[in-house]
Amino acid sequence: MSDPHGIIDQKRQEGGMMSFLENENQMVIDAELQEIAEQLLDDWMNSNLDEGQLYADWRIADMSSSNYLKGRFNQHYDLTPDNQYYLEFDEEA
Repeated sequence: MSDPHGIIDQKRQEGGMMSFLENENQMVIDAELQEIAEQLLDDWMNSNLDEGQLYADWRIADMSSSNYLKGRFNQHYDLTPDNQYYLEFDEEA
């Protein structure tokens, strides 16, 4: 059985007991993990939106590795390096 997220193998290496998922169909596990990931993202976004749209957008752009997205975020909100939400990015990348 494959373990793309390393959950089961990590427990094995730590000497812990086997997961109840050990003998389950990987397609079922993957589908459930996807559903959990989507719910966690929704919860995270809603929590960020409680702080306002600027903050929610900043959290996404800040976590992104995209220089383009960081630059567009700064541009959209007219941010300069002295602003607390300004995101450093490589303009040439």
